Amino acid sequence: MTTARNIFARALTLAAMVIVVMLFMRLFTSDGEMTSAQKESPSTSMAKTWSGEINYAPAYLALTPYAKRQEKGHSSKFDPLDEYWGLPRSDGVENVSAYCGACHSLQIVMQQRQTHEGWDYLLTWMVKKQGMAELTPDTRDEILDYLTREFGHE
Repeated sequence: MTTARNIFARALTLAAMVIVVMLFMRLFTSDGEMTSAQKESPSTSMAKTWSGEINYAPAYLALTPYAKRQEKGHSSKFDPLDEYWGLPRSDGVENVSAYCGACHSLQIVMQQRQTHEGWDYLLTWMVKKQGMAELTPDTRDEILDYLTREFGHE
């Protein structure tokens, strides 16, 4: 009898552990199945599209007050001396500067190269997971269009 109870107790414990694992899977995925967007983190996606170029000029300029900034023709669009930090001036620049620049450097935005879908995923991720302010549909479309146009895949 004791052996039967031990076997039953172990089976019950195993079943409970399986249920707990399944519940955790449900918590961390929308329907228990991972989508392709969930399988690849934003940082992995960004790393795949990074050009490999590191621009040290902004740090040098910040530390060397007598140095002059480079004029047109420099490789990075990032410019700490510019009103919009070097963002290209076109429809949506104000919203990108306000919403994206509220939480992180605009240099992070400018070094990315994403498809429309990639930028859409990142905007959703920023709002849902990173605490970015909820965007109106018009503002979201304007930001998404700007990012795709100015910082899409070349």
